[in-house]
Amino acid sequence: MTESARPLLGLAAKIADAFGPKLPIHDLYGPDGSQLYDRMMSNDRAEIDDFLSIAGRHRGTVLELACGNGRTTLPFLKDGYTVVGLDSSPDMLERLADRLKEPEWADYADQLTTVHSDMSDFSLGRRFDLVVLGMGTVWMLDEEQRAGLFRSVREHLNEGGRFLLTLPEHPDLQDGTSAVEQKHAFVAHDGTAPTFCSLIEYFDPDQKLRLMSILSQRIEDGEVTHNVLYAHWNHLVSATALEKEIEQTGMRVIERRDVQETRVTKAVDTNRHRWMFEVGI
Repeated sequence: MTESARPLLGLAAKIADAFGPKLPIHDLYGPDGSQLYDRMMSNDRAEIDDFLSIAGRHRGTVLELACGNGRTTLPFLKDGYTVVGLDSSPDMLERLADRLKEPEWADYADQLTTVHSDMSDFSLGRRFDLVVLGMGTVWMLDEEQRAGLFRSVREHLNEGGRFLLTLPEHPDLQDGTSAVEQKHAFVAHDGTAPTFCSLIEYFDPDQKLRLMSILSQRIEDGEVTHNVLYAHWNHLVSATALEKEIEQTGMRVIERRDVQETRVTKAVDTNRHRWMFEVGI
């Protein structure tokens, strides 16, 4: 599902040109990018209270797709759930394993099983009471891959179970509108030195694509000691279109609601909705 092969556009392209060939350009979800993502999102509780609130009405086994570094997984474990975490990135699964060794989370390690697999095509040989896909990760999939995701989820969802997924949607981006670019800045910290991050989102409504880029600049003793540009292309889909795709695979959208935003996502979600879909068979 890596989309890093597409050419950079907008400000990200200008940054790469300004720095020249010495600037490393990596996939945001690759080995290095996963570490930055971990620092950005590990303590962000956006969506989690919404997930746990709905899950409380359907307590049982949980399958979390694209579980990553455990941002959502760990609160489910703490709340007493048994979870299977699936992710296509070995680096992200390694980050999750490391977090389960931390004193805060070590007691919950036996409640989690991880699976290295593609969320658009998986077969685990069992069903779950709850399937979760958070942080708008469905954007990582094109239309064909989303169809595979929904088919796979239906095959793994118990009768009466729920599939919960979130989708960011920018209300100003419609077919035929010009490309839009948004910029955000924040500081991440790995425990040894701060990193100044310039996050750039480039939206192309006609192509239904979004380029997310982060210029990461490590600062030591007041000087920038390392620059790297992380980038990843996503596939835009509207909430209405997503509902139709879900229904085409024999599931139904029970409810669509606004999600509470916090920390990083509050800034990034300016001028857009973040929807949570509650889906059943």
